[in-house]
Amino acid sequence: MSHQLNAQCPFHYMWGNRKSNPAGDEDQDAPKKEPEAGKMPPPPFDGEMATYFHVGGWAKELLTYGFQLDAWQMQCCSKSREKLYISSFGEGYPTAKSVFGGVQGIHKSRNFHISYGWLSSQDFLNEIGFQGRGLGGSWYATIKSVVGNKNEMLLSSKILGGFEKSRLKTELMVPIYKDPLCIGYFLVSPIQNWLLGYRGVYNFDEKEFHKHGLCLGYYNGITEVGMKLENFNELRGSIFYRLGKNLAFALKANLYNSEDDRQFVVGAQYMFQYGSLLKVKIRDDAKIGLVYQSKLSPNIDVLYHIGLEGSDPLKGAHKLGVSCDFHC
Repeated sequence: MSHQLNAQCPFHYMWGNRKSNPAGDEDQDAPKKEPEAGKMPPPPFDGEMATYFHVGGWAKELLTYGFQLDAWQMQCCSKSREKLYISSFGEGYPTAKSVFGGVQGIHKSRNFHISYGWLSSQDFLNEIGFQGRGLGGSWYATIKSVVGNKNEMLLSSKILGGFEKSRLKTELMVPIYKDPLCIGYFLVSPIQNWLLGYRGVYNFDEKEFHKHGLCLGYYNGITEVGMKLENFNELRGSIFYRLGKNLAFALKANLYNSEDDRQFVVGAQYMFQYGSLLKVKIRDDAKIGLVYQSKLSPNIDVLYHIGLEGSDPLKGAHKLGVSCDFHC
């Protein structure tokens, strides 16, 4: 079970935020290569196969979610009986007074969805998606467009297509207009509990590949092991282990790279009987993070996070923040 606060409203994932990574580069928004940084996909629905980004996902969620929030963050999602969703968010990034946010409306039917959104950065988002069955599996296609209107009118558009069949899944994002990157992956499950995949990023403007990636993953419901090799010169690995129903541990590390800069992060989480969650992690540079997630009511969740400079307890750049999620 996912412990993310926004699990009841998965459309928040479509927003990204000011720190999101449109290029799909997993570590672009980190000031230095951190083994815990990465793209955080929502959990797959029942019956769906995992994606390339779910390899090592349990360790990634334990060591990332909640620790990278801003000074403050609020999210709200509501749903009508006609499958109309209204979601909004606001955050203080990088400081409490630097406000960023947006609002989005989504209508979803059995084989079709459409959404419109606005961000305070003067970006307008549009998404139209279809899904169906054929060739013995399921397929889907989504056209995504962004219109920027901050200094001048800018339009970019791309299409995401995917196909899933028993033990096989592939996705490809192809640029349509003013978006040079073509991104895709191919994933197979050769035997039960195992995943093997390849991911590539090609830049049409520069006419070259920006990234090659290979992944190997294993998960049996208790233990997860993930390995990713990127551009054949950087190897990352992770281990997640669940000890009983309430306690879990995780480790992520850069095992090898061309700069021989090996880094690691370890952490643990404990789920209390009344639904609250406590997480702690420590990095190789002595930075310590604490997260406490609690449910104030059936429709309100709150998350507190603390960042400490363990190498300088008195003068370090310590951080404190809070996040609230409303859903109805």
